[in-house]
Amino acid sequence: MTASRFAARVRSARAAAGAVLAAAAALLPVLAGAPEAAASATGLDNTWSCSVPSGYVYDQITASSACGTRPLYHLRTPVDGLVSCVTRTGFVYDTTAMSTNCSMAPGSSSASYRLRVPGDLVTSCVTASGFVHDLVTYLPQCSLAPGTTRPAYRLRTPADGLWACSVPAGWSSYATVQSHDCSAGTRPTDMATMYRLKAV
Repeated sequence: MTASRFAARVRSARAAAGAVLAAAAALLPVLAGAPEAAASATGLDNTWSCSVPSGYVYDQITASSACGTRPLYHLRTPVDGLVSCVTRTGFVYDTTAMSTNCSMAPGSSSASYRLRVPGDLVTSCVTASGFVHDLVTYLPQCSLAPGTTRPAYRLRTPADGLWACSVPAGWSSYATVQSHDCSAGTRPTDMATMYRLKAV
């Protein structure tokens, strides 16, 4: 091999190595950001998956050969008003119903839930951490059994002077009253204690 050919090969090898290093350097920021993207679970809303990643719920489920023995889930990012096949930490729900979208078995159905962000004066089928309630009513939309009702709670943000059905941590009460509003009973004569809140 002549000296000129050898030098040309060396130059070519150096150029190739430089290209590889440049590509690796360009990829580093992407790799560095990948764990954060996975942790925040973004970008999969309205897609189908063989599993439900952290941060998502699903509003449809079906069998698929692509997932083997596992179901195929239609992923959704939980937001206020979304109808989901599962409940989600940080949300309550104000309606539950049987839905064929939430069952894999043909002709059968499973529970679905309309998610709500808990807030002052939101009516919920469940109580919520960080809130109290000042009214209990019985609503058909909180029950999965046709023709029946279940308790629903009017959520309230704790505040000085608020009448509530319980005293949350970090609060005390300076007055009580017996009221049907907080009763889990269904008769007009059923009563329960309400508390006037005071911050500790």
